[in-house]
Amino acid sequence: MGNHRMIQADRPRIELLAFDLDGTVLDDQFRISPRVRRAVNGAVACGVRVTIATGRPVPVIRPFYEALGVNAPVLAMQGGLIYDFAAETTLHELTLPGELACALIELENRFPAWQAVLFIGDAVHVSSVRYPPEFYASLLGANLTVDADLCAALARRDPDKVLFVIPAEDAAASLSELNRIAARRGTVVQSHRLFVEVNPLEAHKGAGLARLAADLNIPRERVMAIGDQDNDTTMIAWAGIGVAMGNASPASLAAADWVAPPISEDGAAVAIEKFILSS
Repeated sequence: MGNHRMIQADRPRIELLAFDLDGTVLDDQFRISPRVRRAVNGAVACGVRVTIATGRPVPVIRPFYEALGVNAPVLAMQGGLIYDFAAETTLHELTLPGELACALIELENRFPAWQAVLFIGDAVHVSSVRYPPEFYASLLGANLTVDADLCAALARRDPDKVLFVIPAEDAAASLSELNRIAARRGTVVQSHRLFVEVNPLEAHKGAGLARLAADLNIPRERVMAIGDQDNDTTMIAWAGIGVAMGNASPASLAAADWVAPPISEDGAAVAIEKFILSS
């Protein structure tokens, strides 16, 4: 458990619940357990606003939004984009400087095992198709465009982010290299065992969740966030109750007020039952 805050017995009622997808409510086969579905539905029935906070683009979030009965705008692109499915409109969006994106893309030439993925609006751009189509569709988006010259695609508009698909053993090296290039112009996170990414400077889940809570007029102490990876750390730390899954990264565990069981034991449902449904 993190030691930066204590959860009070008379804590305020939770009014906004945010959770990550992969490793939190989705297992490695992209399945949502019946218990997690019931817990999320129960939170909605109690009047809680529920949102998804993920690095995925909007089109990939839609099926999970529908399957879980989410009732608040969602945080896409690591919180850099807030989208309201009910109104089918973007409420807030940050972009990455095109010049920085082009410099990052050049890493494909230096590190052939790293694949750059460029997100521009709803389109996902790659220089070549290296993995099965379902890999891109399930994790990155089905609207895949192949551009031999990815920098040329930036002529249309600045991107939402640049993601690299990497061998798992390259995570530390890629984080170091991306931080060196991005410097103070972007936010670098590892969002998956195989993904490291550079997002706009203020694009992180903590900032996105704070913005959404303000839009909904919900105070921080009435917000709960659940996650498992380094990119979830900022929202876990910001929320009134920050929960890390039992399978979480060391950074997420350190930021958390409470550690739930792992996803294999429906930890997200356990947390919702404890802090929302039993209140």
